[in-house]
Formats: sequence, C-alpha cells, structure tokens
Amino acid sequence: MKKLFLVLALTGFFFSSFSQKYMTKTGKIDIYSKTSMFTIEAANKKVACVLNTETGDIAASTLCLSFDFEEALVEEHFNENYMESEKYPKATFSGKIADMSKVDFTKNGTYNVSVTGTLTMHGTANTITEPAVLVVSSTGIKATSTFNVSLAAYKIKVEESYKDRINDAIELKLAFDLAAVVN
Repeated sequence: MKKLFLVLALTGFFFSSFSQKYMTKTGKIDIYSKTSMFTIEAANKKVACVLNTETGDIAASTLCLSFDFEEALVEEHFNENYMESEKYPKATFSGKIADMSKVDFTKNGTYNVSVTGTLTMHGTANTITEPAVLVVSSTGIKATSTFNVSLAAYKIKVEESYKDRINDAIELKLAFDLAAVVN
C-alpha cells in the first residue's frame, strides 16, 4: 500500500510539474518601421520562448541572423551595419508577468497583462514593461505583444546620411504558440 501511495504521489507530482512549463521554438517576431523614404519589414520565425505558469517567469531568445527581409540588401545592412549580428548574435528577453493575479492558467480565456524584464540586444540590456495578451486554451497558451523599441536605447547607430530617413522607434510584434512541456 505504501508503494502504491508513493507511485501515485510521484505520478501526480510529475504531471503537475511538467504542465507548469510551456514553450515553443517557432515563435515569431515581426519588425516594422515606415518613413517617407523606407519601409523596413522583417519576420523571424525561429524564436524560442519558455513560460513558467507557476511563477510567471518568461524567457525568450533568437539569433539576429534569423530575421528575413524581402530585400537582400536591407537584410545585409540590418545584420552588418545596424545589429552587427556577428558581434552580437543573439537578442534575449528574461522577465516575468507583472500581474499574475489577473491570469488563471486553469481556465480558458483571454488575459491582458504586463510583462516586465530585461531585453538585451546589440550588447545592451534595458528594463522594459510592455503589455501582452495571453490566450489560455486546452491546446496551450498563445502570447502576443506589440511595442516599440528605440534604436538609440540599444546603441544601434544609424549612418548620418540616413538619420532623417530611419525612425528611432521600431515596432516589434511578438507571437508565441506555447505548448506544455512533456519530459
């Protein structure tokens, strides 16, 4: 009887512990900026993200070279001149859902939250707080967010001849379809 109880207890612990972490390796980040001279658009569909529903901890990471641009020359300038992708290959975020009390991960629904943490890119880390939407369903969690980042805040230099043609604020749209981690 003791062995049966132990097996049931461990099984319950096992199933409850892995259902608290959700992840994806195919998250998406779109970047967008439009001026009178340029429209900068790119998509990256190789973003890893992990969410711990017990603590609200979130971590995401991607390689800067994973952004795909329609025009090869724009992609080359993005990686070589702006992001300096060889020198700073990754962009990362590590943070937490700031208002966990708004979310019930055991109930399907849509939850508007704030996420606070450290966004690191181009070798520079800044603390950010941005809005996000979590959609909890029986198949997983969809997480989305749209916000602007400042090139200057991340020490991304714009060539003098382009300063009046490139916006400092670049829009980021994030979308993650997170599935329960099964060990």
